[in-house]
Amino acid sequence: MTGGRGSGAEIRAWLDDVWDRTEAAVVLRGGDDGGPLARREILAEFYDDEALAELRRLTTTGVFQDDICRCHGSVTVVLLDAAGEFIGSGSHHGGTDVSWERARFRNNLEVADPQGLLDFLGRHGVYG
Repeated sequence: MTGGRGSGAEIRAWLDDVWDRTEAAVVLRGGDDGGPLARREILAEFYDDEALAELRRLTTTGVFQDDICRCHGSVTVVLLDAAGEFIGSGSHHGGTDVSWERARFRNNLEVADPQGLLDFLGRHGVYG
């Protein structure tokens, strides 16, 4: 890591690893200041392969900014393994970015399709 920030390549390798182990995902109320993940309200749940693939594409495709948004984000996407354990999380910022493991990587991903991500989350009752 350079300057306390994870490189795009480092984060992409981590994302590939955790997404390959992901069996389910949930979207929780609140961003990085929302308190312990296990105590937050679940806004949406994803178990089927098609929804997980779409969520993965929408939250991992884009350009790393080498910086982080100063807000805490609005909701948090949490990835779960086969045992139901939390294996990774990313907060949604400003409708355009996802900050994966913010405290660890300190590098927002400007998603390639921000409207697609908003539409996907809206279809599943997260926004709107």
